[in-house]
Amino acid sequence: MATSVRVDFNVPLKMRDGVTLRADVFRPDDGRKHPAIIVRTPYGKTYSHHSDYLSAHHAAANGYAFVVQDVRGRFESEGSGFTIGAAEGEDGYDTVEGIAAEPWCDGNVGMVGCSYLGRNQWNAAIENPPHLKAISPSVIGSGPLMEARMAGVVELEQSLNYFVGMAFDMLVRMAKEGKDVTKEFMTLRDARINITDMFYHLPLKDLPLFKIEGLGADFLARQGRAVPPAITKDEDLLWPYEKVQVPCFHTGCWYDLYAGGLFNNFVNMRQRAGSALARENQYVLCGPWIHGARLPNYVAGINFGNEASGAASMTMERHITFFDKYLKGIEPPRPMAPVRYFVMGINRWRSASDWPLPQTDWQRFFFRSKGKANSLNGDGLLTRDCPAASEPADIFLYNPRFPVPSLGGRNLDMGTIVAGPLDQRPVEQRNDVLCYTTEEFKEDVEVTGPIVLHLFAATTVRDTDFVAKLVDVHPDGAAYNIAEGCIRARFRKGILHEEFITPGEVCEYVINMANTSNCFRRGHRLRIDVTSSNFPRIDRNMNTGNPFGEDAEGIPAIQTIFHRADCASFIDLPVIPAKG
Repeated sequence: MATSVRVDFNVPLKMRDGVTLRADVFRPDDGRKHPAIIVRTPYGKTYSHHSDYLSAHHAAANGYAFVVQDVRGRFESEGSGFTIGAAEGEDGYDTVEGIAAEPWCDGNVGMVGCSYLGRNQWNAAIENPPHLKAISPSVIGSGPLMEARMAGVVELEQSLNYFVGMAFDMLVRMAKEGKDVTKEFMTLRDARINITDMFYHLPLKDLPLFKIEGLGADFLARQGRAVPPAITKDEDLLWPYEKVQVPCFHTGCWYDLYAGGLFNNFVNMRQRAGSALARENQYVLCGPWIHGARLPNYVAGINFGNEASGAASMTMERHITFFDKYLKGIEPPRPMAPVRYFVMGINRWRSASDWPLPQTDWQRFFFRSKGKANSLNGDGLLTRDCPAASEPADIFLYNPRFPVPSLGGRNLDMGTIVAGPLDQRPVEQRNDVLCYTTEEFKEDVEVTGPIVLHLFAATTVRDTDFVAKLVDVHPDGAAYNIAEGCIRARFRKGILHEEFITPGEVCEYVINMANTSNCFRRGHRLRIDVTSSNFPRIDRNMNTGNPFGEDAEGIPAIQTIFHRADCASFIDLPVIPAKG
């Protein structure tokens, strides 16, 4: 344990094209060489000095040089025109190799960081810098697209907040170049103050925010395309795992945007990584948290108990153990569990050897009703019994003018929406929300693993959305969201296989609801909510089929959900048998 830490600010490192990137370096002040752990961020390196996953001071105190670098085109680093994902692979490679050659580094390098910082680790690892020995990407997906974008939708609230936040530094750079950006700064200020009004503005393309020269048009272009031009085939939607040859410690959260990608990365690296070392040394840790670097024991409407926080679950110590093993060659006293996960409901950590858990008992639950599942006061049931041949369908009207408001969920906690579990009854009172609920459980039922819902539905328009939530209904009626997913109808066959709907045609919609772990306690019920909007978390589908941001008005759609024998809507739940 280092007794003194040295901090050097704005340490320059030149990339292959001559552009200089700058980093803050925290390291033991002992004159010796140490392994390095790199963070590469577009958000300003000061904000990445601390994270509940691993902080600069904690790493340095444990014998590491902790390097926090501004990426190209951001804050203290050179470069112009920051573009998401651009040059991050090459710059990551150059940074790893440049740091390895520093006189205070012993040549062993790892990487760590959340969200975009995690994406940067994948981009660097794919390039295979020789001195990169391990990575620990947190809360990031399994490819270049957001998980919601893979379902065809735009995460509107997050996207607009992110755009506003990122644009300020871009305008500062323009001002330093001598451009008068006073008007643009005022536009951004107004956008930040009135962000909620922006969500409702129609058509979205006419927002003053998008008129900012050099910024707004690029944002609209990215959101208007289903996928970037570089993605041309299904394989491009995932990281090229075969190119990654290092051990990985994947960390994330049940209420994160990337609760699906977290485990996709773990499973794919175990099966497809480019070396035996990588395939045999993959680890995942998932807690009851939301997207970000702070890990408290409470999230939105639920306190998950004393063991839930990052400090109590020893996330920093687990990262140090991981890096000690692969950067210092120090074996831990006990083998690291491949899977470490938090079971909500009973609020306990558990370990496993694989994902999904080997003992999983897949149980199919069918939607049932007498045709009136509308709202929590309706007759919708969720049962193990397959529906009859002629069971009546459920119908609701989705009007884009009155979308179902977002209430908790897997949001980016940086704007107007509270992320995490909240009582869903305010939205479940609406007639455009169908509720299918089990009987009270006689014993505790643990659901741990990936959640996939199969919905048979018809609509009166050429394109629309279907949204689903898995809900834990408490004995007092409180209904807390556990998992969620959505699908844009024209992308029901995949984001690269756009096909509009024939109005009235019955189609099967497979809704990926990511992963979760929740114990439904005795006396609780499990509910599935189905509707066609979750606004403003995702952009409201105007039901026209037109590109994002084009419509000033939408078209109401009549949605029909089927649950008869030949069109049986259902959800497969990964139930974990109780230990005898």
